[in-house]
Amino acid sequence: MRVSPRQIRWTLSLTATAMAAVLLLTGVWSYTSSRFSALDLARSQAVVASRAARRALRVAGGAESENLQEALADLQDEGVRYLGVVNPDGSVAAAAGAAAQAATWLPGEQRAGPHLRLSREGFRVRLEAPFFEGRSRWGRGGRRWADGNFADGGQAPRPGRGLRRLAVELDSGSARALAARARLALVANLVAAALLLGLAAVFWRLSRQAESASAQLARDRQLKALGEMSAVLGHELRNPLASLKGHCQLLLEKLAADHPGRRGAETVLRETVRLEKLSFQILEFARTGTVQPTDEDPVALARAAAEAAGGGSVRVEVDGETRPWPLDRMRMEEVLSNLLRNAIEASPEDKPVELTVTVRQGQALTYEVRDHGEGLPAGEEARIFEPFFTRKTRGTGLGLALARRIVEGHGGQISAHNHSDGGAVFRVSLPWPWPWPWPQRRARGSK
Repeated sequence: MRVSPRQIRWTLSLTATAMAAVLLLTGVWSYTSSRFSALDLARSQAVVASRAARRALRVAGGAESENLQEALADLQDEGVRYLGVVNPDGSVAAAAGAAAQAATWLPGEQRAGPHLRLSREGFRVRLEAPFFEGRSRWGRGGRRWADGNFADGGQAPRPGRGLRRLAVELDSGSARALAARARLALVANLVAAALLLGLAAVFWRLSRQAESASAQLARDRQLKALGEMSAVLGHELRNPLASLKGHCQLLLEKLAADHPGRRGAETVLRETVRLEKLSFQILEFARTGTVQPTDEDPVALARAAAEAAGGGSVRVEVDGETRPWPLDRMRMEEVLSNLLRNAIEASPEDKPVELTVTVRQGQALTYEVRDHGEGLPAGEEARIFEPFFTRKTRGTGLGLALARRIVEGHGGQISAHNHSDGGAVFRVSLPWPWPWPWPQRRARGSK
């Protein structure tokens, strides 16, 4: 089964999009999971540091500032940045290190007794846990406690009620590193997805260009073969038609006006003239030749074309300052005359055809021919410029194809579309050649 370039293009583009989506989802999931793991690591380190600080203070015999400073010095390598003893009413009894501002903390989290807070920035964690003071397991008043109860049967104070709390602030470097690696992996995934989508877009564009170039090459080959065939056909028809036309004219000179055979001879002569015009168009299409531009007045050229096509049925309008423009006068006048004759045939007799000339010196020259007919059939705006394509019963289909070849020889473009108020509009756009003068250009497909 033969796979078309369009199918290949869509398949690779969809595959690249799916892979980019997978990379994005994987990166986001990995980053989110790693960040939660980093937060859990910071919490765990804070709990371990809090236990170590409580043990150090019990061994030191109290929670004075000197003992807190010593404990902080021992735990700095673990990331501890602040130690403090908080009274039940919230005041600070003693502290060591610099505490973070209250505005930097997220709302507190209750964790089965201890108060845990997370910083809004980075992975600084604040943990407040009940602090039972003393060197041994003897509570206040000499009562020993264990497992939440005193040895004499009394109940130990509940965490956070009547007991001071030990506050530990820890800045987890390992959690930061873990989050940084996750962020780096996410950025890498985003870059890889962007590159993949970019490569897919580049491949799509190159594929479209290659497909267009292939279609244009096939069209050029077809036009070349068609031009060669047209040249042979035109040459073969030209001499017999000239002989037939001459004999018909001699025959008509000898026949009386009331002769029964005169009508048939006139019909033969008329059809011979039509075939002669057709052979001339075929030869013109086959040998369009080079475009030889000279400085011409674009408005005067338009008025001459309108006069040749039927001056009373054409209204010429000018937009911009009239200045000389590099044009092949004879060929461009032929293009405009052909467009105007077609527009006159399509328009009602009471509505003139509009020819608008727009001159932008150093930029572009535009000719627009608008008729007031039924407009162009949908989907045929480009096909009407193909050779031998016509909907006229007695048309050859070479006029617009020849016009396009001449316009392209000038380096311009010709297009057609329907007007919003009805009728068709044919536009000839000619860019300003820079630098001027330009070398002679051969029309595309000419011999």
